[in-house]
Amino acid sequence: MSLSAPHAIPSLLEKLFALRGVQPFDRLSPDELTLVAEVARPRTYAPGEIMHLGDAPLSRLLVVTEGSVRDPAGHATGAITGVASLLNDTIVPVLRADAAAGARVLSISRHHFFTLARECPEFVLGLIELGAEGAPAAP
Repeated sequence: MSLSAPHAIPSLLEKLFALRGVQPFDRLSPDELTLVAEVARPRTYAPGEIMHLGDAPLSRLLVVTEGSVRDPAGHATGAITGVASLLNDTIVPVLRADAAAGARVLSISRHHFFTLARECPEFVLGLIELGAEGAPAAP
């Protein structure tokens, strides 16, 4: 989601293209993807900025469109962060934006995540294929 101004709010079209480039959103129909893009809230994090204070579940799904999200060990969390936390109320450690690049994310509320999961089975299958780390599962 490359934007002309550093803190510009992305248009619906920019959010559509950003989501389309992330699995499993690429499985959604154009109408389904448009609905998700309409409710996805953009957020830009400065390099090293804390994105989640930790010791609590996430209340939203984070879809990384630029940069990366890092765990306390400095490992990237993947393109999608928060699935396990939303499903199981799993505690999530501190999350930070990448120290060099920062992060741009689209945030999807718990409510919208569960609506998406209920109404778009292809999306759920895609999440299963990605596995818990937000990367393709090993064969």
